[in-house]
Amino acid sequence: MKLNSITPYLTLIATLFILSCSSDSSTPVVDQPNNKNLGSSARDFLSAEEYTGLSVEIAYVEGFKPSTTTLNNLRTFFNKRLNKPDGITFKETIVPATTSGSLNREEYVKIENDNRTLFNTGDELAVWIFFADQNSESDEGNTRILGTAYLNTSCIIYEKTLQEFSGRIGGANLTLLESITTQHEFGHLFGLVNLGTEMVRPHEDQQPDSSNNEIIKDNKHCNQEDCLMYFQTVGDALGGRMTTLPAFDEFCLEDLRANGGK
Repeated sequence: MKLNSITPYLTLIATLFILSCSSDSSTPVVDQPNNKNLGSSARDFLSAEEYTGLSVEIAYVEGFKPSTTTLNNLRTFFNKRLNKPDGITFKETIVPATTSGSLNREEYVKIENDNRTLFNTGDELAVWIFFADQNSESDEGNTRILGTAYLNTSCIIYEKTLQEFSGRIGGANLTLLESITTQHEFGHLFGLVNLGTEMVRPHEDQQPDSSNNEIIKDNKHCNQEDCLMYFQTVGDALGGRMTTLPAFDEFCLEDLRANGGK
């Protein structure tokens, strides 16, 4: 996807880009509780039917830990939207520095496999989120990937990329970028939009394909511009057009509540 030619396409991975959000193809995964396709655990996150608690593993490389405010925002976000009567716990895991210069899917999946310590146990659902010290290998031209939800309980945030943009003159607030990117990717883990959580009313965004012709492809994002799940949400933050953390719009909230959430 190019910055000036927004071309979302169907995938099982939801990836957040500057000015847009798209997906990438994924390989079939082994049918294990924490190794399933993106969106398949949406109801597990939202409801208390199978899992009454949530354990969140916050993994990061030294120097790339998200801010305390970002983590507090994430906890508040969970408490507002998830039915977890036994509570939500956070555990921090420090991951060794990477040396590849950029990360592809195979590499960040291996990082998870080598370092993840929390998995679904009993009535406790576990999720892994890695704040990376490298950019995405899929960055191209002026397009930068900020985050990717890639399995049912796994996502990566390209913290290095966020820090680079925040560090520029006039750059966006880092905590705001972290919070928007992280919560957006969790929206995909919750099955939004039409990615495991069915739509109550149609609101999935549609964009022309890479040739800008008449073929329209669903892109797993909301078509409401003020929604957290709108594909250009982070682009607005990066451009200084957003100073407060966006929330789910009424359409996304309807979807979440219909699938067991708040």
